[in-house]
Amino acid sequence: MPILSFVLTAWVGPSFAYPVEEFQHPRLFFVAEELDQLQQKRETNLGQRIWSNVVESARWCSQQTPRQEWIPTLDDDPQYENLYDRFYAAMHDTAIVEHLALTSLLSGQADEEFFPAARDWALAAAKAWRHEADNPPDASKAYAVLRVMKALAVAYDSLYNRLDESQRAEIRDAVVSVGQSYYVFFQEASTAGEGYNKHHGSVDAPPLGIMGLALLGDAPEAQGWVDIAVDKHVDYLLSHALTPSGTNEQSSNFWASTMQYRICFLEALRRVTGRELAKEFPRCYPGRIAMAAIAAGQSADIEFNEDNRAVLFGPSYGQINYWSPVLTFLAGAQQRPLYQHLAMWDKSLGSIQRTRYITPQMKEELLFCWGPYSYIWYDPSVKPDIEPHMPLSFLFPESEVNEAYMRDSYQPGGIVVGMKKGGIIVHAGGRPVLIDQLGVADINNVKQSVNDLMVADNGSEAMIRCVGPEFATLKEQQIVLIRPGRLTITREVTESLSWTYHGDPRREENSLVWPDGTRLTLDRGWIAEIEKDAHRDAKAHYAGMQYADPHPFSYPVLTAKPEDGKMVLRIELPADSQRTGARQEEYDGTDVGLLR
Repeated sequence: MPILSFVLTAWVGPSFAYPVEEFQHPRLFFVAEELDQLQQKRETNLGQRIWSNVVESARWCSQQTPRQEWIPTLDDDPQYENLYDRFYAAMHDTAIVEHLALTSLLSGQADEEFFPAARDWALAAAKAWRHEADNPPDASKAYAVLRVMKALAVAYDSLYNRLDESQRAEIRDAVVSVGQSYYVFFQEASTAGEGYNKHHGSVDAPPLGIMGLALLGDAPEAQGWVDIAVDKHVDYLLSHALTPSGTNEQSSNFWASTMQYRICFLEALRRVTGRELAKEFPRCYPGRIAMAAIAAGQSADIEFNEDNRAVLFGPSYGQINYWSPVLTFLAGAQQRPLYQHLAMWDKSLGSIQRTRYITPQMKEELLFCWGPYSYIWYDPSVKPDIEPHMPLSFLFPESEVNEAYMRDSYQPGGIVVGMKKGGIIVHAGGRPVLIDQLGVADINNVKQSVNDLMVADNGSEAMIRCVGPEFATLKEQQIVLIRPGRLTITREVTESLSWTYHGDPRREENSLVWPDGTRLTLDRGWIAEIEKDAHRDAKAHYAGMQYADPHPFSYPVLTAKPEDGKMVLRIELPADSQRTGARQEEYDGTDVGLLR
């Protein structure tokens, strides 16, 4: 195996210098000598389950046709269709290139089945996307293009010892030519710094750093990319990209994407250079929002996902399969059994993530690849468990966030309630039973914060209280959770309120009853109307572009009227489901996920 030897230049900072090391490929996320240890994870039930999902997805990826043509930027793009064709094409290629390259490497066999497809996909992506070197960088392009370049860097590192020099050169030259163009773009102080969108900055800067780490010693430009990526994180991203309470100011789903890219860069930086930014910024890996907002699990063979199915206020692409890889890393890095417990609710862990976001004409499909990373990050020594004295209520008080959560327990099927800017979602029995139609999760139409948002919890009883939102004629709202299994929502309101729900409950006068016995009752006020299929969720861009959504979902809309300015709802679980304590046997199976 070829060894690359070089001296890393001194870090311009307080008493820190990169060590003098000999490096080899692979090096970003593990070295060849660690492969046996990684493969031993398959001897555990959970490790085998994750790996089986990784392999099934790799087989799907290997059946896809590599991209032949680059998609140029169009000036006339009123509904952003060209922007999203390029974005989803980049995400699609990123996911397949990384999934195949990492799976091929992790397989650890000279004649394993995925190398030919991994090589062909990496070379095709390099040929198509190297045109971005001549496409002037901007923030919109960076959000997509740098992810493809990161994927090529990962493939370069993972496949290096099985590529010939001409193939390495083709990938390396594409990364260098595009990377240097974006290195100039990153010289601007605001890029991934103050004034730049924090979510975009958190996704833009890590790929440039990973590109540099993969090419250190192979390309003289690489050192500058690493340095500027470190600068962006030290100067701004690690202290400001997430709120003090540990989420993102626009959407809790952006917590997950911030963490995904942050982890990849910081882990690669630690392994390649020895610099541990996670120790310099010990609060850079917060997990409270996941403890608060994850409400349900997900089957291995899920085909089409839904908003709020498993994560409160989460879009269909941002459900537990988007969050679980982060939890898998946090479980090992922080030795937290609860994070492992929640991650294992996702039976599809290890799979490539397909979505309902497909552009209308070119049919570019949004994909995400975090499956092989989940396998790499999974620590079998951390057993899924519910640690004692874990918090069951959460407040994210920043005015931009304005969210509060309470949960019955950390068992699947329990009550989990979230309030965002006065809008409420309640999960019970494993599905949403109330999703307010107040639009509070729409980041393109931001709602004002409610007043006096607070949370109180004495263990057996918890409460969320707020005043507002005024636009819905709501005054004081109070949500009381009596553990186990009973929730009361009291709302001072003068107008009717509407909400949707999942499942097919039967109506009993002023109640809805689901087949498992979960019950929602209006104790004050009344159900005025239930319109079947009145809310149709077909994915669309805010500028009007309709995606080629392969499975729009329709939901009933329930309209309730208050009585004398007040509405009181009661949600209860059946007595036999109000269980407490860890149930490990639910997550230690060997079921294998299947991709559609």
